[in-house]
Amino acid sequence: MAFYNEMRQRRTVRDFSDRAVPREVIENALRAAGTAPNGANLQPWHFVVVSNPSIQQQIRAAAEEEERAFYSSRAPQEWLNALAPLGTDAQKPFLEIAPYLIVGNYSG
Repeated sequence: MAFYNEMRQRRTVRDFSDRAVPREVIENALRAAGTAPNGANLQPWHFVVVSNPSIQQQIRAAAEEEERAFYSSRAPQEWLNALAPLGTDAQKPFLEIAPYLIVGNYSG
């Protein structure tokens, strides 16, 4: 029960750093993520590491467009009320600030 109570209180981190990260750290994190078990043990996910500022800018533009649509018309009011104290909105500047973005795709 103690473990459950601890996990129940976790939240997404909303602080991002522009500090450089060794590429090896990113690659090892992805190697570890790729070993996560699934039903058929086929690991049907793929990851791409993005460090090109131009591509990060494009990802940010697309993500913010999607988020604007979500916040303005698709999100239930209950969801918006829960997000309000966090200050979360459609602006995603961290997508250009972070030294790497890891984009994932599930192909299962």
